[in-house]
Amino acid sequence: MNAFIEVSEHDEQRIAVKGREYCAGSNHEEMPPSIPMANGIALTPRQANATPAEAAQLCRVEIDARLPATGSVLFRSLPLRNREDFNGFVNALGYPNHSYHGGIAVRPRSAGASLPASNEDERISMAPHNEMAYLPNFPKKIFFFCETAAAQGGEVPINDIRKSVEHIPDSVLNRFAATGILYRRYLPKVSSAIEIGWQETFGLSSADTIEAAMKAKGYDFGWHDDEGLSYSYVHSAFIDDPRGGRPLWFNQVTELHASYWRNHPLFPSNRGDSRYPATTAYGDGEPIDTGLVSTLRAALWKTARAVALKPGDVLVLDNTYIQHGRFAYSGIRSHFVSMTA
Repeated sequence: MNAFIEVSEHDEQRIAVKGREYCAGSNHEEMPPSIPMANGIALTPRQANATPAEAAQLCRVEIDARLPATGSVLFRSLPLRNREDFNGFVNALGYPNHSYHGGIAVRPRSAGASLPASNEDERISMAPHNEMAYLPNFPKKIFFFCETAAAQGGEVPINDIRKSVEHIPDSVLNRFAATGILYRRYLPKVSSAIEIGWQETFGLSSADTIEAAMKAKGYDFGWHDDEGLSYSYVHSAFIDDPRGGRPLWFNQVTELHASYWRNHPLFPSNRGDSRYPATTAYGDGEPIDTGLVSTLRAALWKTARAVALKPGDVLVLDNTYIQHGRFAYSGIRSHFVSMTA
């Protein structure tokens, strides 16, 4: 007997996108009015009293069998109550852990296989993106666990980037293929509620060690009077498809663009691009028109679907193909994320 019951979900709800407050680019003419729920097959365990480790062994079989074809697997009502259970579950899955060093999201670092999901202000809706696509070493699988669901909102938009790229003109793709993407970062020394510091980002405590790391990576960098660090590097806008398809549009040219922070309730809208936590440009240094950035965001939303996670649920994504984001929410929302190589 199969360890899981297959449940075909049919939720007719749609989540509004166009005109949504604190959703970067939401007023752009190409933004879709709303996106549907993901629906499809969810897996519910037959055994309700399994330990997290036992549940992991059963889930591992399904992940390995289904993820290559579907890109996402949704487990409902696993025997996981809290972060400790989720840590035990992820460790028992047996996939190699992937660290968050170099990541941009503000989230507390602590022991264990999981991290709190992004601490971004709850009013913000984050567009779908591939995790850490701005770095050469990105996680291959992403696991989201819901400990507490928000009172309202907080759904996870997911998106197959292979479908979105069909909405991006070839001329735009060709330009980025030729130049790559310039990522510029600004990090204060110490983290705050809205910005992650360079000490925490890189796990290094002194300017000397940071400079050595910057030089080793080949990054351009400089210091500010407030001990803040600016650095930049050029990275490809594409990666090879492991399955031999056309090169994959794999980057964060939209969510790391300065326009994201200009639409942020906790950042002033009049800073220079280089003094926001990040911004992007063409690889040759030419600025990217904000209207084009909004067009690219709209392409991601056009093919996105939403997943509403409930306590005990785990959503597994193939990060190479499937993007994730977050809708604004109200109330307490406690989600944790784990990344594997």
